[in-house]
Amino acid sequence: MKKNNYDFTQPTRQSYVAILMILYRTFTVIFRQALPVVVVVLLGRNEKVGSRVLFIFIGIAILSMMYSIANFFRMRFYILNNELILESGVFNRKKTIIPFEKIQTINFEQNIVHRFFSVTRLKIDTAGSVKNEFEFHAIDEEKASALRDLLIAGKKESIKYAELKESEDTAEATPALIEYTPVMTLDQWSLLKVGITENHLKSGGLIIIFFLWIFQSMEEIGLDVDDYSGDVDKLEMSIAAGLILMFLFLLASFIISLVRTVVNYYDLRMMRSAHGFKIESGLLTRKAVSALDHKIQQIGWSDNLLRKLVGYKNLYLKQASSELVRSRQTAKIPGCSKDHIISVVQSLYGNNRLFDMDMKMVDFRYFLRRVIILSVVGIMLALLLYFLNFMAYIWIVPVVLVYLAITRYIAWKKLKYGFDDELLRVEGGIYGDKAEILPIYKIQAVELHSTIYQRQHRLTDLIVYTAAGRVKIPYIPLDTGRQLLNLFIYKTETDKRKWM
Repeated sequence: MKKNNYDFTQPTRQSYVAILMILYRTFTVIFRQALPVVVVVLLGRNEKVGSRVLFIFIGIAILSMMYSIANFFRMRFYILNNELILESGVFNRKKTIIPFEKIQTINFEQNIVHRFFSVTRLKIDTAGSVKNEFEFHAIDEEKASALRDLLIAGKKESIKYAELKESEDTAEATPALIEYTPVMTLDQWSLLKVGITENHLKSGGLIIIFFLWIFQSMEEIGLDVDDYSGDVDKLEMSIAAGLILMFLFLLASFIISLVRTVVNYYDLRMMRSAHGFKIESGLLTRKAVSALDHKIQQIGWSDNLLRKLVGYKNLYLKQASSELVRSRQTAKIPGCSKDHIISVVQSLYGNNRLFDMDMKMVDFRYFLRRVIILSVVGIMLALLLYFLNFMAYIWIVPVVLVYLAITRYIAWKKLKYGFDDELLRVEGGIYGDKAEILPIYKIQAVELHSTIYQRQHRLTDLIVYTAAGRVKIPYIPLDTGRQLLNLFIYKTETDKRKWM
């Protein structure tokens, strides 16, 4: 088995390729911040002022890049006494020390330049941090893998690396590289199906936001859009023209969704080690995300109408994190089948009994209450259209109300919950299905919340909090809610297992 032969007790710099990464990042940040001002100046009539502004920004960019390069040569990292230490700073020296046991995740990321030079970006998160505690722009691939394996092994076994280096049996005592077994891979055909079955409405929303941003930017820099469109013949809209625009909009949304899927999840591989999962994917930027067993707080999966046809689901591994970085700590694995999900559940919890749970529905008033509120709003809107003499559009109101009532009914039918001695499961969805499961012993807090209407009917909402977010079970009997609250609190207080 291959051993870790790198001496991390000696202060080490990043790869010199990191200079390119630092310069590129500095340039892009300055460019984005300066672009609006530069555009306004260039479109203005005072060329003298415009030249001054450009020289100022060029000077700021040069100084920033010089500082970044100087900081590269002043930055070093090493390991001492089971601690990862980073020394940095140009004018003021800074030393950051992180004990092995505080390290939560170690992730890799590679773009085209990284892969060309055989280096990788290394990101290390720690407990309680709201951002990456360490982020190395470029480290040799083998060295980065060795560092990750050493940190993970040190976290588990509290190995004192410096002493091992001095022993005669260093090669044998050094932690072995972690071995992974494949859980699933996403081949090109599966990747294509994932892209085709994506939620294309999100891409459509991005298109709309993009054109609104262009329009607003033109107005902010003083350009009158009407002046540019005055010489353009106005298109007399017809049903055919509307259908063509709609087709082009949907086509653009589809293409954007497909391209984003291929770029983000190309050659996706999910692997299992003795302590967690590793997910690698990406076409232009290759990312490797770790999800350790002890840090995974919740598991979720979902699909939509299109993915139900091909039997694919999105799997989510939700890890412990602060509120500010929660979305970044969720590992998403698209293209999973039910067998893949069962395999993940079994590896984490030892069995798949959650699929045989006795699932219970929430109270019918969950649906009834929302329909009543929608009806009141619809009547008020219809009356407003009537008094404003927009009678031709009143028919839209009942159509929308019927649609919303049907979707609320489907949501109520699908909203179910179940539990056993170890796990809590909550299901839901409207067009597709979604589910959330979590170990009861990892629950951080439990809360009962009741509105006036719920109290009148002895109903309540049960809200369960974990380090990765919350799960809500609405409109359950008050007695049931109290029983579950006492049960969950009892299990979390008596269970001796660590939630992290």
